[in-house]
Amino acid sequence: MDGALFLREIGVVASSARSYEAPVLIFKGAEQFVREEALVVIDDAKFSRRFLGVLRYVTKLDPLLNPSQRSAVIEKPEIADEGLDIPYETSLVRIIGEIIDGRIDSPSSPPNPRSKVSVVESPGELDLKLGEGLAIGLHKHSGLQIPFRAEALRYHIAVVGTTGTGKSRLVKAIIDEVLEKTSWSVIVFDHTGMDYAPYWRSRVVRADEIILDVGTISEGLIATIGSAERLFEEYVPLALIHYILCGGSSPCKDYPDTNKMEINISREILEKRTLELSRKKGWKASELAKTTADVAKNLGARQSTCVKLALYIALFAETYIRRLNNMSLTINELVEKARRDRILVVDLSTVETEARRAIVKGFLERLWDMVSEKLEPANTLIVIDEAHNYACMQGCSPSSALIEKTLREGRKWGLGVLLASQRVIDLSPDVRNNVNTVFFSRLQTPYDYEQLRNFVDLAGIRPESLSLLETREFFFAGLGNPLKYPMLIRVREVGEPGR
Repeated sequence: MDGALFLREIGVVASSARSYEAPVLIFKGAEQFVREEALVVIDDAKFSRRFLGVLRYVTKLDPLLNPSQRSAVIEKPEIADEGLDIPYETSLVRIIGEIIDGRIDSPSSPPNPRSKVSVVESPGELDLKLGEGLAIGLHKHSGLQIPFRAEALRYHIAVVGTTGTGKSRLVKAIIDEVLEKTSWSVIVFDHTGMDYAPYWRSRVVRADEIILDVGTISEGLIATIGSAERLFEEYVPLALIHYILCGGSSPCKDYPDTNKMEINISREILEKRTLELSRKKGWKASELAKTTADVAKNLGARQSTCVKLALYIALFAETYIRRLNNMSLTINELVEKARRDRILVVDLSTVETEARRAIVKGFLERLWDMVSEKLEPANTLIVIDEAHNYACMQGCSPSSALIEKTLREGRKWGLGVLLASQRVIDLSPDVRNNVNTVFFSRLQTPYDYEQLRNFVDLAGIRPESLSLLETREFFFAGLGNPLKYPMLIRVREVGEPGR
């Protein structure tokens, strides 16, 4: 109890205290030291117990100016200046736990009324054994370092907040600490190419350099052509396979007749041929248009259909097809590079949405293949920026299925996922239910608050409180927090990216 000598007393516990919260009457003259989310210590002298808590619902009251009762000030406004010492202040302490030998235990009974309440104004005033961990930020008012427990990486993280809250700076701080204090590797999917790529320029790969599968190329080509006619969906994938296997040449030497094309090709062979085609700059709109028309004709399409296919590809797909010549890297070799260099940033901004999702899915698929082959933990953190574009309830295939699988099963194999998003409501329920550490700040809509409350113990934090948070201020909740209670932290500075 001697530690209480170093703390500033601000009030006493009032009647109706519970094991999880206690009302507080604030001393006169101490109001200036009372702030919402401030850390406080309750010293129960009667039972020689000590509690740690945070202040909530700070309220100023005046018994003569009760808004539900009539007051003389209505008729005589001048008396409002009289009795200025009558108002008083109350607050509520949400109890985190009981302090025993520097550790926090769950409280089994409430503090005694009249127990003194003191505010923690500096980290040296509180001797807590919170263990080692990643240094993400400090408690806003006390400056106490609340380490992120590294073992919680495998149990997944969500960083949620609207634009301007500092999500990317928080994620950058986590990545820096992972690289410095753990043996884990990090793969970052940068949605815009502006948030993380500038920090690790020598470790960035552009998404348009990554070999795509035929299905993804087909979807992108069909979307580029902008036609909803089924004929494109029927013939384009087959034409692409034919074009790749033939090395872009027309007529095709290996498979001159589409009807006799070998169908026992493997994904590995197709990827190898795609890589060869791209490296020799063999993607040409005019040649693909001709191949598509020939394939459609060999499959029994009408002449008008063949002409339309060739015309649309030649007219509208030139830029898209020429860009396919940039593909020169396989996901397999990029995963190996990430494990060797310990960080890889994928700039997804250079490709369309469908390709972005396919790339995320491809990396996760390869990581799972490695786990299956070696049967040992991968110890890799997968960071997905703007995650509501990749793990939503509907329309995020094929990435959503692999993300959900990794969230459900990855903890055993050292596959951790960090999802950064503006919108909680857009993340699928299966995703939300498998995230065990959450950093949250100002939210975009009231619906996001309601969804957040469904999978995070907010401990009485109100949406109005969130709206008052400044940039780089986040509540830190869940498994990674050693206090097991949402704590308001200010994320440490990470600096500006070098030029």
